[in-house]
Formats: sequence, structure tokens, C-alpha cells
Amino acid sequence: MVRQMSFWGMRLRTRSQRRTLVASYYAVLMLVAAAGLMQIGFRDAWFMIYFTFWMALFLGGIYGWGPVKAYQRPILPLDMGGRSGTLWDKQPERLLELGLSIDSANRVDRDSDDWTPLDERETAERDHAHYQAYRILRWSLGFAIVGYWLSLHWAYSWINGRLPTLTMVVLIYVLTLPQAILLWNEPDMDAG
Repeated sequence: MVRQMSFWGMRLRTRSQRRTLVASYYAVLMLVAAAGLMQIGFRDAWFMIYFTFWMALFLGGIYGWGPVKAYQRPILPLDMGGRSGTLWDKQPERLLELGLSIDSANRVDRDSDDWTPLDERETAERDHAHYQAYRILRWSLGFAIVGYWLSLHWAYSWINGRLPTLTMVVLIYVLTLPQAILLWNEPDMDAG
């Protein structure tokens, strides 16, 4: 399921290297969350939206960008991959305006279309990681909800003022936990 040997300069060949990436990822999330909760900064709504979007995509799985292989073919136009149904098929005159030829557009599409479907082993690993993630989420979010409910009578204004930051952290946590579990549990890669 790990499709890269290095990611942003960090080597991912061994389990300990991947665990360092996961720990660093959640450390950055906790630092930003702590700054938001202490109201030092990061209270801008657009920053939170951008940060949530990029953090959710960082580990991969959801989209074919991070170290975890994409679960399905990316359908968003962010990758410009896959030639069928692209803008270049429908408007070849637009290529001439951009100074490109149809052959160059076909070559770019073929080169960027490197996605392969998950095999049976990868599908089983993905399913197991999601099962583990939902089990962890059930307990951790259950305790968080009970803690939230118990603290409402004395900390309602504090929690209410920091709800956007808390929502951002929970959303990133929910979206990235399966990928983090895959990276955490994947065995060492062979040298070949």
C-alpha cells in the first residue's frame, strides 16, 4: 500500500521511518490545534479550510498524492490524468491557443496516468485498516463526546469559542486515521 520509498525527503523504506512520518504528521496537527485553542493565531476561517484540505490529502489514500496508494482512480481534475473525457478531447482548438499539439496533450495524459487498481492483498489491507480506524474512532470520539457533555456546564463559553479549531482537528483525524494505520503497520520493504 505504500507507493513511495521517500516522501518530502523522508525515507519510507522501514517501518520506523514510516512511523516517524505519522508521528510528525500528528505532532504538526497538535501544534496547530494548540495554537488555535490558545488563540495565538490560526483563527482565520480560510486558513483552517486550506489546512484541513491539505492535511487530509497529505498521507494519500483519498487522492493519489501521498505515500499511501490511492484507493480508487482519482476523478478530480487535479491530476489531469486519464485521456477519456478530458477537455482536450472536446475542444482540440483550445490546445492550439495554448501552443500545444494534440500529440503533446496525449503524451502528457499517458505519462501522468500511473494509477493501478488495488490487488486482493492491498484491498484486504485497506479494509482491515478502515476496520481498525473505525474501532479506534468509536472509542476516542465516544470519550470525547462524553467529555464534551460533562464539561458543558463549566466550560461552555471556552469550548464554544474554540469550536472551529476542534472541528478542524476532528475532521482531519477522521479522514486520515486509516492511512496512518496503513503506514504504521506496513512491514519493512525489501531492498529490491
